[in-house]
Amino acid sequence: MTGLPPDRLEWARPGDRTADYCLWDYPPLGPTAGRLRQATLLWQSLAAAGAGPRLHALCDALRAGLGPGQTVWGAKRSGGVTTWEFYFYDYGRLDRSVSVGRVLALLAPFAASPLADPSRRPYFMFSLDLDDALAEGRRPLDRINLYIGHPGSSVSSGLSYAYTQEGLAFDNLYSFFDARREMEQVRAKLACSAHLDLPGPSLDALLWPELSRCGVVVVANKRACDGLYFSRITVDQLILFFERLGYPEAVTGFVRDNRRRLDHLLFDVGLDYAMADGRLVVTKSAYYGLL
Repeated sequence: MTGLPPDRLEWARPGDRTADYCLWDYPPLGPTAGRLRQATLLWQSLAAAGAGPRLHALCDALRAGLGPGQTVWGAKRSGGVTTWEFYFYDYGRLDRSVSVGRVLALLAPFAASPLADPSRRPYFMFSLDLDDALAEGRRPLDRINLYIGHPGSSVSSGLSYAYTQEGLAFDNLYSFFDARREMEQVRAKLACSAHLDLPGPSLDALLWPELSRCGVVVVANKRACDGLYFSRITVDQLILFFERLGYPEAVTGFVRDNRRRLDHLLFDVGLDYAMADGRLVVTKSAYYGLL
């Protein structure tokens, strides 16, 4: 059924947190008895990509140090290669408990970091890329993505900065829209892009009707591409996302086979896109869950 060791097949328990990739809680869609946690999809993605034991141990250390349901993972696929990004939220801003310094200390047995804790910067979230090279100490943890609030308009939004030894460099602007009430604003935002040729492709090539029935749509303006995220989709929509983008059967088949064990959850997915030789190309895609 799984292709996973028994200890990596995680069954839901009473009191488990259900939240989206912004750590905004939602009630489960149905009974949780006999259902799987989203962490199982992380273990499945690591197994499908052939990740080593040190990367598994690193993930375990993060959950042990921060607690279950406090970390968001993202499995990102580009050029047939899967990597992982982990996201840490603390909306307390300066009065936070989940800080860069705390996470760097948890990761210190696996990877050294030359970065200082930017404790006086008002970030509400940060993320970092994890892979076998970092978990095995073959590369340092020399970049963290810091996310800062962006007040001043009716659109909820946030700014992303790359934090390295050289300092901060602006990366991305994220704009959040209610999928039910603000789809026209989503279309307007997508059409105003530095990475699409005019008159441009049909927006339905990006704003998939099958996924637009979700909770929140996020449009991201990035340096070399733009991004589009569909938040709070069902497991059936997740399967469609995998199938349409040609994910490995080890990933798609696992979710398809365990659909009933995952249908109490909502999921989040995203894709990056740009023009290449006059064609709209998806350059990267990702799916997310709780650890």
